[in-house]
Amino acid sequence: MKTILYLGTDPISYEAQGRCQGHLIHYPIIKIVPRPAGTITAYDDLDAYTHIIFTSKNAVKVFFQHHPACDFLREKQLIAIGTVTAAHLAMQGFPPQHIAEQETQEGVIALLKQLDLKDAYFFLPRSSQARPLLVQFFEERKLRYSACDLYDTVTQKLEVEPHWDQIDEIVFTSPTTVKAFLEIFGTFPEGKTLTAIGPVTENELLISKK
Repeated sequence: MKTILYLGTDPISYEAQGRCQGHLIHYPIIKIVPRPAGTITAYDDLDAYTHIIFTSKNAVKVFFQHHPACDFLREKQLIAIGTVTAAHLAMQGFPPQHIAEQETQEGVIALLKQLDLKDAYFFLPRSSQARPLLVQFFEERKLRYSACDLYDTVTQKLEVEPHWDQIDEIVFTSPTTVKAFLEIFGTFPEGKTLTAIGPVTENELLISKK
């Protein structure tokens, strides 16, 4: 049985989807640092937003930490970037009305192009490292929106280094895990299968390997 090193914050969804074909070692090299709710001025307009876009399970987690009682969401159109984020919304009691088929910002944009966006006012809680594609889409379409950095993703160096001779596969869950890995270890170990989850992470991995 092969041994898999999983670098993301939470392997539960990865295992639940049947992607884990071997013995998994959770080795999180990034951590999520929420920003204080009181510093997020975009929250002042929560009643006015018509659509809320969640682009990660971490955005869902931090948002509900800030707003444990949020019945106002029942009046909003909730959009999830993919099935994992949708599942986390559903666990909070708010299954989204819309789920992007492709778990990228490009996928969310493709979904938005199918909707009636007249009089829409979007709220986009996100990582401070988020790509700007959705904001660019809002600007190009002259749509009303408010984007806010809900949390930071920072590198986390654990005291115990993996035994590389025992690792067969390394799973990168986001571009930040690729960057954090190189920040910590300097290079990719030879003879290992490097697996990226999603096309954006795969592209970052390909660029970093050059």
